[in-house]
Amino acid sequence: MATIQRTFSVGASQDDVFAFLADHANDVQWLPGVTDARNFTGEGTGYEWELTYKMAGISFNVIGQVIEHDPPRRHVVETRSGMVSRWDWTLEPEGDGTRISLLMEYTIPVAAVGKIAERILLKQNEKVADEGMANLQRILGGRETG
Repeated sequence: MATIQRTFSVGASQDDVFAFLADHANDVQWLPGVTDARNFTGEGTGYEWELTYKMAGISFNVIGQVIEHDPPRRHVVETRSGMVSRWDWTLEPEGDGTRISLLMEYTIPVAAVGKIAERILLKQNEKVADEGMANLQRILGGRETG
């Protein structure tokens, strides 16, 4: 599995950040490549939804499920079906804002994109992660990381 790690700070409170990240209807606002999120069911660790993610011109239908839900500190999601990934969010208060840490592990669907494209997509996904974090900072009130 490939791994991406990011840590950054925002001006919004820990409670507000957690509420935003834990509501996966918001994914289309900040995560590049997500074109649709739908069919939300359950709460907490029973929360599931479907989304469409576009990578390398190919759309993948993905099922997401919350596997750990500890407001307002930790939110862990796994996706399956079209793409397999694990998103582990940790939130800590930082002054009047929040420090956000993300550990994401994922597998490129080589059968769909090809072995040669896998290397390119690994690099592209690093860029997408940076764009996503920048979007979250814009939405939640960015600040300098220390």
